[in-house]
Amino acid sequence: MTTREAQTIASEKLTRYCAGKCGAIALGRTQRIKSRYLVDFDAPQQRFTVIVENDGNAKVTAWDKGK
Repeated sequence: MTTREAQTIASEKLTRYCAGKCGAIALGRTQRIKSRYLVDFDAPQQRFTVIVENDGNAKVTAWDKGK
């Protein structure tokens, strides 16, 4: 899997997760750690990390931005 493929999978997963309720989402940093990619996204109220495995499975983690 390439970085671009991981970013595409992560973006699609996050779009389904947010269902239009997260606001404008910007792609952040992408890093590869062993057999998975961590893809960071930034939205107005939250930050997201999507973990993308080499087999295409993905999991979204969300953090509220501190005020």
